[in-house]
Order: sequence, then structure tokens, then C-alpha cells
Amino acid sequence: MDKYTAITLILALFFFFLACFLTYLLIRKQLALHAERVNIGDLNKRIKALTRNLMDMVQQKEDLERINDMRSKFVSVVAHDLKQPLTLLNGYSSLLRENIKEEDQKILDNIDKAACNIEKLTNDLADVSAVEYGRIKLNFSQFSFNDLISEIFNQYRGVAMRKDIDMHLIDYPEEIIIEADRFRLGQVFNNLLSNALKFTAAGGNVEIKYSLEDNMVKTLIRDDGLGITHTDRTKIFDKFQQSDFIEDDFKKQGWGLGLAIADEIVTIHGGVIGADSAGRGAGSTFWVILPVKH
Repeated sequence: MDKYTAITLILALFFFFLACFLTYLLIRKQLALHAERVNIGDLNKRIKALTRNLMDMVQQKEDLERINDMRSKFVSVVAHDLKQPLTLLNGYSSLLRENIKEEDQKILDNIDKAACNIEKLTNDLADVSAVEYGRIKLNFSQFSFNDLISEIFNQYRGVAMRKDIDMHLIDYPEEIIIEADRFRLGQVFNNLLSNALKFTAAGGNVEIKYSLEDNMVKTLIRDDGLGITHTDRTKIFDKFQQSDFIEDDFKKQGWGLGLAIADEIVTIHGGVIGADSAGRGAGSTFWVILPVKH
């Protein structure tokens, strides 16, 4: 083979491999473009799907807000409209007591008890409605926390005696002056002490103890009653929540709003409320921590 033939063959091979290389680059580019178009198409589909999901979530949120607003307004109206007939019922009951035989007094006692229970339920509905609309107004003043707790303790001594429950108060040795809404805090501790007595059987114990720690008042209400399961402990401060383990007679006495209202009141005061229990049948401890100054 002469040198010209060899050069020609080398050039032919060079151009062949060059053509192959350029073809490879072209095919690679086309594949990349195709893949990009596929990815863009998939991305567009995903964007459209996410957009639809987002719009559905927004619509669901608006529907829930509308339903919640309707529920709050309904609760407010019901609570307001129930107060007038309750006032009349209490008035008629008082008039009847003046002209009724002694043996019939028990009938009126039962009527009064039922009216008081309805009034409590109505007040709870009114309070939870006020909380949801942000209408709870607190009247802050300075007062003796010791006197407040003693007052509430004395209110329930009769209840404890009738149920044969040993209820005792451990007083703090120094006077604690707190700046808060006395009525609303009374509502909180009334609810906690009432629950402790309600869910403690005859022969049981209820203890109230409070102390001052770093300008915070800590109050503990302990009982050896029904106790709280782990599941219930995570939801007892939610609205309209009652334990599945509570007997029906107890459930009929409330809406499951008392602790939710107490939680809101304590939170508005800048405090914290909570509960501890080793489980069902092991009793429970509710605690409230409040700042001394507003």
C-alpha cells in the first residue's frame, strides 16, 4: 500500500469516527431535550395537582371556619335565651316556699337543684362563647390569695362532709397578695375542687395546697379518686371533652367545658394549668401556676 492510499484510509477513518462522535452528541442532546420535556410535563402535572389540593384545603378551612362561627353564635344565643326562664323558675320557687308544707320542701329542693345545674351549664356555654369571641373581660385588682382559697375551701366543706370525704387545706404561712381577676380565679378553683369531690368516693381524701415560688403562686389540688388515663390526660382541657370511663350520671352534670374554660382563664392571666395522674383509679393532681403581678 503506497503512502497516498494509507493517508486516504486514515482520513476516511478519522471522518468516520468524527461523524460517529457528532451523531452521538446529537442523539444525546435530543435525548436530553426529550427528558427535559418529559420532566417539565410531569412537573406541570404535579404543580396542577398540588394547586388543586391547596384550593381544596383552603375551601375546607373556610367551611370549617364558617361552621365554627355558626356553632359559636348558636351557643351564645342558647346561653342567653336560657337565662330568662331560669330566672323566672328561681323566682317562682322562692314564692312557693312561703306557702308550702314542710313535707313538700324536698320537691322544691329538687327543683332548685335542677335549676342550679341548668344555670351552671348555661353559664359554661356563655363563658365558652365569650372565650371564642375574645369577649372575656378581666377586672384586675389586688387581693389576698389566701383568703380566696380559704373562701372556696369553706364553700365545699359541707359537700365533703356529706360525701364522707376528708378534705383539708394546707395554708401558706405568709399572706400572698396577687393582682388578678378574683371572680375568674374563683371560677377556676371552684371548678377544680368541685371535680375533685365529684370523682372521689366516700372515705377518700382531697387536699389543697398552695405556695409562693419566685413571684409565682403554685396551687395543687390532689385527690385519690377516679384518676385520669393517659389518653384522657391529653384532651381533658379541650372543649366538650369527657372521659369514656366516666359514668353517665356524671356526664349529665356538665358539657365538658369547665376545664376548657379554666384553661382559658389561667392562660389569659399569664399562668399555666395542668394535671398529673398515675392512671385510672390512682387519683389525680391538678396544678395551677399564676404570676403574682399582672
